[in-house]
Amino acid sequence: MAEPTWFAAHRDDVSVVADDGHCHLAHNADVPRVLASTIKVVHLLAYTTAVAEGLDPAEPVRVGDWDAWHPFEGDGPRGAGAHHRALTALGVGCDEFGVARDPEQRVPLDAIATAMITESDNAAPDYLRARLGDDALRAAAADGGWAGADLRWFCGETLRSYFPGEGDLTARFTADPAFRREVLDRVRGEPVSDAAEWAWTQGTAHGTAAQLFAFHRHLATADTPAARLARRKLGATARYEGEPVLFKGGVLPRSRGFGLSTGGATIAMFYTGTDFPDVPLAPFGVAILSDLAAFARDLGVRPEPGWATIGPCEY
Repeated sequence: MAEPTWFAAHRDDVSVVADDGHCHLAHNADVPRVLASTIKVVHLLAYTTAVAEGLDPAEPVRVGDWDAWHPFEGDGPRGAGAHHRALTALGVGCDEFGVARDPEQRVPLDAIATAMITESDNAAPDYLRARLGDDALRAAAADGGWAGADLRWFCGETLRSYFPGEGDLTARFTADPAFRREVLDRVRGEPVSDAAEWAWTQGTAHGTAAQLFAFHRHLATADTPAARLARRKLGATARYEGEPVLFKGGVLPRSRGFGLSTGGATIAMFYTGTDFPDVPLAPFGVAILSDLAAFARDLGVRPEPGWATIGPCEY
């Protein structure tokens, strides 16, 4: 397990809810934390619900319509960002800002949902939200036990980092070519300072470990067509002891978070700081679940018998 001493020394900066079937651990469970891309599981459930109700996942989508939600950066370094990776993986040529050279090229709708999870592309959840509607997102959040989830446009949040003090600029960006050129000029200009970036991060969407845990528990256990489809997306890339690892993480400056389920165990975790171990989040989550009592001991928290307890919680 990576650097448990850091977490023990920064207990106030850590929120975690975890259940391995024997123990239930909750620490700062209701403290609001930066959500970053962890919220994309709500968009995923909204999409899989629509597919279960008849939306065609093979529908060809014009790449330019997907690109419309990508403000040139905001999801990784230029030339290697998530949107750039997503298009490249689909054989779509794009420029250094991750914008398709041929906007008329088509990709399957399902590929956009996949990119949202596997590449953490930020334009994908906004495209899906525009297609499905806000009510579909709110319904999916409520279905998963996360009523009132802080749902924001990823495009708008990125634009707010370039234009602090402005409201949500998503609609303007998608409809006004002149404003898009202004945004591109801003992206090409001086980078956002570390201080401004941190101030922006603190103003982005927040949620709690308890809320994220409940949603991932729903995705992992619900016997519905939508949840089963979501499990296929979340568990497509990793396995642990023969079981799929249902994972979605989120990263912003000084902030990390993830939700994960595997083999009947679930964890949701957030932590923030300036010197935490920069480790891959999915293996870290699996390591915690593989010895939850040890992590609780390192954190200085005694795990409590939980609602899913099937045996004594050893500590």
